[in-house]
Amino acid sequence: MLERLILRQYQRVYQFDRWIREHFTVTGHLFIILLFGSGVFGVDTKATTTYQLFVFLLFIFIFSFLWNLFNRCKFTVIRQLPHYATVGEPLVYSINLSFHSKNKQHDNLVFIDQLSEPFPRYSELTEYYQCRHKPWYKQGISFQQWRKYLAYRRGGYIVEKLIPSHSGNQAIEIKVNFTPLRRGKLIFSGCYIAKPDLLSLVRRLFFQSKKQTLLVLPKRYDLAPLLLAGKRKYQQGGIFLANSVGETTEFISLRDYRQGDALNNIHWKSYARHGKLIVKEYQDEYFVRRALLLDTFVGQFESERFEAAVSVAASIAMSERQNDALLDLMFVDQQAYRFTSGRGVDHMPHLQEILASVQQSRKDEFMQLQQSVMSHAGLCSSFVCVLLHWDEQRQQLIKQLTALEIPVAVFFIHGGDFKEEEIKHKPEHFYLVDYRRIAEDLAQI
Repeated sequence: MLERLILRQYQRVYQFDRWIREHFTVTGHLFIILLFGSGVFGVDTKATTTYQLFVFLLFIFIFSFLWNLFNRCKFTVIRQLPHYATVGEPLVYSINLSFHSKNKQHDNLVFIDQLSEPFPRYSELTEYYQCRHKPWYKQGISFQQWRKYLAYRRGGYIVEKLIPSHSGNQAIEIKVNFTPLRRGKLIFSGCYIAKPDLLSLVRRLFFQSKKQTLLVLPKRYDLAPLLLAGKRKYQQGGIFLANSVGETTEFISLRDYRQGDALNNIHWKSYARHGKLIVKEYQDEYFVRRALLLDTFVGQFESERFEAAVSVAASIAMSERQNDALLDLMFVDQQAYRFTSGRGVDHMPHLQEILASVQQSRKDEFMQLQQSVMSHAGLCSSFVCVLLHWDEQRQQLIKQLTALEIPVAVFFIHGGDFKEEEIKHKPEHFYLVDYRRIAEDLAQI
């Protein structure tokens, strides 16, 4: 009960602070401080004349509010977002503004773009701080920590943009930039035009709903391609079956019909042209197919460690894009998933989109992933595993793959409390990656 009351107070203070920041200019903020200061020190009207300053400032604010009642601003906005953004990299997009007025607009118009800002519930904060030894409310979470988590959920902070002076019916373009804080989908809820009063103290906000979404990809790091001695494997059905669609092998040529050839292989167009049976000839296809396993069970670790694992998986996927091979992304989220990319089956951006949306598993369902891996192992040339734990269950999977003579590389994401010489039963290609210094550790590989 107490912790929920605290959250409501945080929310009210934040909403009031945001209203002040949006409706008053910098000069207006200074006048507010003077207004309250003069009101406090001018209570005793017989001992001081400070109350006169209070009355004067109060009338100025009343005049500004009344002036804003007659402010008008009609506009149309077109937001041009890129297809993707990346966590931690500055994003720049264009805003096209058209004002529907014949009069010259005010010189101090400000454009304010907004991201959807859902306030966190108590259950979400409890889950976010579950890695602590005590509940978050017993630790006394501060308002700044609450705001930091709110900014993370929002996905970023967009700074106000001053609109250059222009004619009333002139269309202008401005550039807005911000840095995404998290991966996944960002929702733009709408935008404001802030028009100040004659004294530039109080601003009137004109809102236009403009909902759009932007997908933010996980942060990626430079990583040299892994040199795993994997062999080409026979793929029944060829590339068409690589994504579990169709059952045909690779077409190579046409030839004359031979006794025993299947009737469904007859090329009927050639038969109509030449008057004799001609069949389509196929060959079995062999190619390299690499599997990328992502461990989604966080347990008692920080969420930052899971985000690091997703970034490492995205970096590995990008390092494989130049290889003439298939790449299978495998993970568990309620159920086991497998997505294939490469050799015309799918495009690498789609694989990055999947990694941008993958969520951590609440239960340790690694056994489900292990079963999916073993049923798929016969088709794979090698495996790359991004793991958050190095327990007996995960070691058993690596042993099973090694027993099948399949090359395996393991990226173990840790928090700095492991040394490579302390790791037991590790495969030949084993890499320790500290989630707080990913770039440095990957650069050494």
